[in-house]
Amino acid sequence: MLYTKDYFQPHNDDEIFDLIDRTVLGTLITPHENGVAISHPIFMIDRQNRRLISHIAMNNDHGQYLRSGLPSVAILMDQGSYISSSWYPNYPQRDSAPTWSFMVAHIHGKPEIMSDAETVQHLQDLVTHMERGRDKPWQMKELGPGGMGRRLPNILGYTMPIDKMEVKFKLGQDERSGDMQAATEQLDKDGQQTLADRMRDYCKL
Repeated sequence: MLYTKDYFQPHNDDEIFDLIDRTVLGTLITPHENGVAISHPIFMIDRQNRRLISHIAMNNDHGQYLRSGLPSVAILMDQGSYISSSWYPNYPQRDSAPTWSFMVAHIHGKPEIMSDAETVQHLQDLVTHMERGRDKPWQMKELGPGGMGRRLPNILGYTMPIDKMEVKFKLGQDERSGDMQAATEQLDKDGQQTLADRMRDYCKL
């Protein structure tokens, strides 16, 4: 269970799905009778069908538990940022502790194995997603004749319909407004405007 509070909740599910889109790389945890399987695959979100889509290496021992459909948890967390008390207006007294602004989602579900055709489509979608906005984006067809076919036997694609989401958007909601205003101004100067804007939104600055 994720420790969180009501005021750390996102405004809507789309903000959770946006976090998954931005983060992509996550952690997959599957408890089983002999212990816990842990892998670090990429995840894509199928918003319409409310499911994650992912893949691991076929030789990864984690695959046997995915094939069994054991309840699993995918964790996706952004980089966030350290918030220094030296930024606060009471400096140099520093009477407020430093904190960390971050967003994390724990996605619960039971994995389902995809067909080869579905796995290929997933990989194509993933490349398109990751190459967007790049100069001369790379395309799957550049693997050449037989390139995908040669690799496919080594890839296990799966989906994970979302049963439950536990989320924490810790963006300064429980801190003093003046301190967070100063923190967002410093984040702007440090080139972290996107995080600063999210903090302003959630802190109502």
